[in-house]
Amino acid sequence: MMNFTKEEFFVQGLENIQAAYAEFDGHMYAGMLPADNGDRINLQTMFWLFEPTTQEIPNSMILWLNGGPGCSSFNCGVMMEHSPVTQPLHAAGYCCLQPDPELHVNPHAWTKGTTVLYVEHPIGTGFSHGTYPSNETEASADLDAFLQNFLAVFDHLQEYDFFVMGESYAGMFVPSVAREIHLNNKKNKAGRIPIKLGGAALGNGWIDGMIQGPATIDYSWWHGLIDQPTRDALHDIFQVCMSAPEKLSAPFHPYTVQDDCGIMWGILQAAGNPNAYDITTWDPNVDQVTFTSEAFFNTPQVKELLHVLNPEHIWHGCQAGSGRRRQLARQLYMDNDRPLSVVPYIAELLDADIPIVVYNGDRDMTTNMVGTELCLNGMKWKGTDNWMDAPRGLWKVNDYPAGWAKEYKSLQYVVVYNSGHMVPYNVPESAYDLLKRLLTKKSFIDDEAPVIRAPKSVSDHMSMSKHMTATTTTTTMSLSATALPKEMANNVAGEGFTMMSLLVAVAIGMMLGALWGKRRGNQVGYHSIPNANQESL
Repeated sequence: MMNFTKEEFFVQGLENIQAAYAEFDGHMYAGMLPADNGDRINLQTMFWLFEPTTQEIPNSMILWLNGGPGCSSFNCGVMMEHSPVTQPLHAAGYCCLQPDPELHVNPHAWTKGTTVLYVEHPIGTGFSHGTYPSNETEASADLDAFLQNFLAVFDHLQEYDFFVMGESYAGMFVPSVAREIHLNNKKNKAGRIPIKLGGAALGNGWIDGMIQGPATIDYSWWHGLIDQPTRDALHDIFQVCMSAPEKLSAPFHPYTVQDDCGIMWGILQAAGNPNAYDITTWDPNVDQVTFTSEAFFNTPQVKELLHVLNPEHIWHGCQAGSGRRRQLARQLYMDNDRPLSVVPYIAELLDADIPIVVYNGDRDMTTNMVGTELCLNGMKWKGTDNWMDAPRGLWKVNDYPAGWAKEYKSLQYVVVYNSGHMVPYNVPESAYDLLKRLLTKKSFIDDEAPVIRAPKSVSDHMSMSKHMTATTTTTTMSLSATALPKEMANNVAGEGFTMMSLLVAVAIGMMLGALWGKRRGNQVGYHSIPNANQESL
């Protein structure tokens, strides 16, 4: 570790560039610290720390990461979502995009509740520079090395509960980084600063492309964006595209399908080109942050005040080539990332009783709630046998429904109402409540819902009908999709329906399910999730 003092990173004078910074009640620190580890040397990681004078959840801090890969947390996290000073909130709709002349005080800043550390991760993102990592193992080791240097400088934060959070492609980063911290804490090597890992949260996270990719098709159909023939055609196109061995050397990503498989592009064209990040709008304003942030971070005085070591570097909100990962001839940023699925990493953390919150805005197409739920339902962990029937219910903010949640042991899954891809931007009050529940390990279920499953008699007949179909196709259709609650079953019987009628109906349902299954894959979604101890391809 190198000798630095936190005073070297103290930020003052930004209020002379943007007046809103004068309103932040706390201290800001920013700059670059080494992230060298093993054979990876000459790495510099850029950070921006917001430390409030008082915070609602004492002795807590979060590390926030954005996705891409290669998109800076300064771009969305700082400038758009939950820092004390952000760009103005723009209403959905078409407009002439240009830099915002003034930044505004954020009334929903997460610094009201906790200390927030934004890091430009992985190396090659934003101002962070050095040899690019090629996979999650290297990227996570880089970030862990940075954190050791960071906590050596800001040693008072060593006693804080530390939470890793992020969204989008940071769904890959967050479990990988949290796992790296957890494993290194267990090794407890001499000289290592232990990190008090309190938990992790993934917002609209990309965690398993082979499941979440085709789930985009079904999500779009279920929301009326495409019709059934288009849905069926896109599933067929996806299967053919994925069957080519050379296509499997890089993971599926929302942007890559339009490059190689035509899925996302096909959906958007068929749907009239809505905003994939929020399907209720045709909104270009998600790009507004890039215009504003690039103007801000490329200002020479801003670079100086943030202690940027490479001021000649032109800052971009996203690394060139971010997100387009399957055109192998182009060799783009982290274009051969591994593992293909971080679901086993999530399982490993849960098995160690490390709290995980997974949340999705219900309007996001790109990394949607359908794919996320399929991933969690197929995950192999110590809660597997109880997850499907785990408690589920309404999450409320200010006594008003903000979403629904499902919980078992250390896993909490939350669907956020009326939000697209960036929950803190779309529904900031709900996002702040989510943050507080994560940090305090509070349940999201405020009104528990009844669990509706098939009566045993119906389940038995369903099982018998499956056997009678003599097909080995496993469907994704849940029993609950065709099950009747007990009261309804009694009502049906009272109307004169016979058991034979029920058997016929069930048999028809199972035949339809078999046909559906041919298009939909197996029970966990569209491919098998590897076990936690199984090496991903």
